[in-house]
Amino acid sequence: MNRLVYLLPILTGICFGSIGIFIRFFSEAGFNNMAILSTRNAISALILFLCLLVYDRDLLKCRVRDLPILLGGGFIGMTLTNVFFNVAVLNLSLGFAGVLIGLSPVYVVFIAAFLFKEKVTRRKLLGMILAIIGVIMVSGVVDSGITFTAAGLAAGLLSGLFYGMTSIFTKIAIGRGYKGLTITFYALLITALTTAPFSNWGVVAAYTAASPLSHSLLMIAHAVIGAALPYLMLNVSLKHIEAGKASILTSSEPVSAMLFGFFVYHEPMTVISAAGMVIAVTAFGIISTGKQQGE
Repeated sequence: MNRLVYLLPILTGICFGSIGIFIRFFSEAGFNNMAILSTRNAISALILFLCLLVYDRDLLKCRVRDLPILLGGGFIGMTLTNVFFNVAVLNLSLGFAGVLIGLSPVYVVFIAAFLFKEKVTRRKLLGMILAIIGVIMVSGVVDSGITFTAAGLAAGLLSGLFYGMTSIFTKIAIGRGYKGLTITFYALLITALTTAPFSNWGVVAAYTAASPLSHSLLMIAHAVIGAALPYLMLNVSLKHIEAGKASILTSSEPVSAMLFGFFVYHEPMTVISAAGMVIAVTAFGIISTGKQQGE
């Protein structure tokens, strides 16, 4: 079990890396951005709710005074992250979109320095420089010219920024005694609720009615693989693995996204873009695993 548990964050990254496939599929089926998010997160929240009912009902409790933290984390950290990531996936290669959202540790360094007075160390600066170099290489600018849209690039950068905010809100919530599963449940629920009013439910209903069993199973698979299962695996792994190590292992997300893009959509993968991916993932690990504040 001790060795197998290291597979969980790797599988978490692979699951998150596959989200782009579902986003493109449901977009082609006519779902708008909000419907893709709302269906995925509503089903995921329901699954997690049922799991917590059986596992530990106390994890569903939250104090009224802490609602702003949970609401902020849910809306800023998950809703806005996914809204912009969906746009990035539809305008960029899966690998490039995955790397841009993976830039979240870079944002966290600066946000944490401002909010929590955490020191910006040489190690973190090195990681940030390598991350930027990796992003440039993955973008295709170096070897094949600019291969992205301005909207896609902006959306990808914003998805990384808001994903980074998830860490900030999570740190605050943990400081107030909340567990990871509680934070995740409320984030999923809030995302489902805030995106529901803007979803084209007529299209969702027509899609489901066209093939009730297979299409419903596909939406459930999207929820399980894209949210419920990876969050559960990550929470289990964090009970046995240091957060820094787990962070490195979940860096399989942009790598798997690039591979999915290559094999499923035949997106180009050059030597330079592959090398850029390695550099970017290494940079994320450097930023995430500083041992001492002065390092």
